[in-house]
Amino acid sequence: MDKYAAVRKKFPGSFREKVPASSFTTYRAGGPVDILVSPGGACEAVWLLRHCAEKELDFFITGESSNILVSDGGFPGVFIYTGAMKNFFFSGEIAAAECGCPWDALVGESVARGLAGLEKTSHIPGSVGGAVYMNAGAYGQETFDRLLSFSAFDLETFKMAEIKKEETRYSYRKVEGIERYFILSASFLLETGGKEKLLAERLEIARRRKEKQPLEYPSAGSVFKRPPGDYASRLIDSCGLKGLKLGGAMVSEKHAGFIINYDKASAADIRALMLKVKEEVLKKTGVSLELEQILVGKFDE
Repeated sequence: MDKYAAVRKKFPGSFREKVPASSFTTYRAGGPVDILVSPGGACEAVWLLRHCAEKELDFFITGESSNILVSDGGFPGVFIYTGAMKNFFFSGEIAAAECGCPWDALVGESVARGLAGLEKTSHIPGSVGGAVYMNAGAYGQETFDRLLSFSAFDLETFKMAEIKKEETRYSYRKVEGIERYFILSASFLLETGGKEKLLAERLEIARRRKEKQPLEYPSAGSVFKRPPGDYASRLIDSCGLKGLKLGGAMVSEKHAGFIINYDKASAADIRALMLKVKEEVLKKTGVSLELEQILVGKFDE
C-alpha cells in the first residue's frame, strides 16, 4: 500500500522523496526523510495535517531547519516545509508574517521602514514560525517582546485558533504548550524609531556575529539554553572543551556554545559530542545544561 499516494496527488510539484536531511538542514547532517512537502498556504497546510492525523502518518514541521538535528536514520514520515508560506505585511506599526517567512527578512524590512523592536534579533537564521515556537532572541530582545498574537491550527482539537500573547506563558526560549499548535502566522507591534540608528544597529549585530560566531562552518546555532545566572558557552569554555572533537563534529574554537560540522560529521557524531559536553560540564561545574536544539528521529543515547 502506498501511504503517500494522496499527498503526491494533492501536492504535484511540491514534494520530494527520500531527501537527505544533510541537504536542507543547517547542520548539513542527517539521513533521508520519507517525503518533504511544501504547502503553499494555510489551507493546504491544514489539509496535510488533517491527512497525516487521519492516516496516522508521523510528521514534523520545519521552516529554515536551523535549530534541528535529524538522525542518520532519517525520519520515516512527512516533513512539512513551510518555506512557501513566506508573505509578510505592514500596516502602520503592526507587522504580520506567515510562518515560513525568514525571520531576518521580517527584521530587515522593519528596519528599512524605521520600525524598532526587532533590530537586535537581526540575522537569526530561522523562520517566523520557529521564532514564535521557541521565543527566539538575541542581544536582549526576544520574539515575544513585540508579539501581539499568532494564528494556528490546534493539533489536538483540529480547529483554527487565534492566540493572544497574554493568553500564553512564555520565558527564555520556552513557550508552554506551544507543541499543540502549528503556527500559521504571527503579528507584532513595533514602534517608530530612527531609521539610520536602526540600520547602524543591524550592521553592528552582523559585525558582532561574524566576529564571535563560527559562521564559516555548518551548525545550528547555540546548542544549549542559557542556565540561570550564567552562559552555557562560558561554562563549556571554563571546562576546557573548546576544540573538542568527536568524528567530524567539534566544539567551536571561536564560540564554545556552538558545535560545528567541520569535517563531514554524521548526526551521530554531533549528538555524541552534545552528550559529552553535557557530561563534562555537569561533572566539573554541577550545572546540567538543557538542550536548545530539537532532535528528530532516533538516536542511540
